[in-house]
Amino acid sequence: MAFETETLDRSRGGMWPWLGQRVTAVLVIVTIMVHLLLTHYIAIGELSFDNIGARLAGGAVLVNDMVLLVAVVYHALNGLRMVVLDWGLSSSGGRRVFAVVLWLVGIVAVVYGIWALWVWVS
Repeated sequence: MAFETETLDRSRGGMWPWLGQRVTAVLVIVTIMVHLLLTHYIAIGELSFDNIGARLAGGAVLVNDMVLLVAVVYHALNGLRMVVLDWGLSSSGGRRVFAVVLWLVGIVAVVYGIWALWVWVS
């Protein structure tokens, strides 16, 4: 029983971030494979601004790249959070501030990434 409570303890990361890390790892692997398949095998052709814009306008590549973007950002920032918690960020206030900073960085990164992808479409 002590093992279960230690695994789910929020000071060591918590269950939901742990599960999110595993889910996003699978998403990253799958979406990278789909990205490579769509980019290098299905849409073979010249890599130009117009060609890439046409691929992204098709929808499948755009949706895949957005899912990849969100999964990579969450996975990376959650991994950073876990490393910092392992190093011993002990105060609950410090953990809370660090989590808010990571969420803000993640939201900014995702919004910027979606904006950058959207430029190709419009």
